[in-house]
Amino acid sequence: MRSFAIGLACAILAAGCAPGSDDSYRGAGLQPATLPDNEVARAYRAAIGGAFDLREPSLSILVDPVLLPRSQGLAGGDTMPPSVQSALVRLGVSKGTCRIPLEAKGPPLVCRAERPGYVVRFSAPLASRAIGDTVQVYLVTQQYAIPGGPVEQRLRFERAYQLVRSNGNWRAIGEARLAQP
Repeated sequence: MRSFAIGLACAILAAGCAPGSDDSYRGAGLQPATLPDNEVARAYRAAIGGAFDLREPSLSILVDPVLLPRSQGLAGGDTMPPSVQSALVRLGVSKGTCRIPLEAKGPPLVCRAERPGYVVRFSAPLASRAIGDTVQVYLVTQQYAIPGGPVEQRLRFERAYQLVRSNGNWRAIGEARLAQP
């Protein structure tokens, strides 16, 4: 049964990443999930946990306070509710905020933080109708340096995560890589 659920979730993830009739680049055919802000933050934590080892003490994550648009690229997007940003800090995931530049060219990103790390930008969670308590979250990640620190490489990627909630906890059960954001 578990392998069937994982297979089904992966199929939904693949379908949600493909361009569809609604012209959405991110989450074609999916609707925004209706979740309380603390659950949105927990889902985002699970998406970050799909990309990074959250147990790594040197990991520094900053959050871009602008959500990803449904269209391709980074231009546009709604502002993340401050309560979600605060919940990410309370959960020990985020060390603050920084904006990812719209273009992946120019000098490497520099953010004010205690140590170098990664800035993440999320989509709104998108609901899957096929499986209850399942959402899809898109995540753009860019490496950053700190002022006066060594220059970091220009590492940037986008992934989509299929997340499932069981026993009150979200976890990533599927991942898809997207074209360079």
